[in-house]
Amino acid sequence: MEKITFMTSLLTFYLKGEISQQDNFIKLKIPNTILGFIPLGSRGENLPINQISMVGTSFHLLFGQLLFGIILVFIGLASMKISAFSGLIMLAVGVFTVINSFQTILVIDLTSGRSIAMSFVVFEKSKAAQAAYDINKLISERIDDTNTRQQTDRLISDNDRIVNAINNRK
Repeated sequence: MEKITFMTSLLTFYLKGEISQQDNFIKLKIPNTILGFIPLGSRGENLPINQISMVGTSFHLLFGQLLFGIILVFIGLASMKISAFSGLIMLAVGVFTVINSFQTILVIDLTSGRSIAMSFVVFEKSKAAQAAYDINKLISERIDDTNTRQQTDRLISDNDRIVNAINNRK
């Protein structure tokens, strides 16, 4: 699995989240913010692959944030008559807030019952889907490795090929 770097917000485009694999662990780095735009470090998680039960994505609309963004857009438009600079800033923050209200969520469920949700900017929906696909592929590989019937059948098949090769050689 390649490292996937993603934006969690347009207002904090410079803060990036990361999803990567290291041995039998999925490493997550999720940036923390205050009020959605003031950076406050990041949260890191190391999840053992054998403890992940399900991974999925969903589309989410934060209705309150959408309304707040629309109000900021109208305030920005109205205040442009008083001060163009402050009006443009308010308008830009309002537009970014409206766009950020549409989110793609990557949800990782653990066998302990805990869920970890990571929000992606709506424009990076493909990265969330790729991360879900890669993690599900790792889970599938782990299940295949621990399936004793499947491993026994593989060994028997390998032994049959060896025996057939020896018999045909004579």
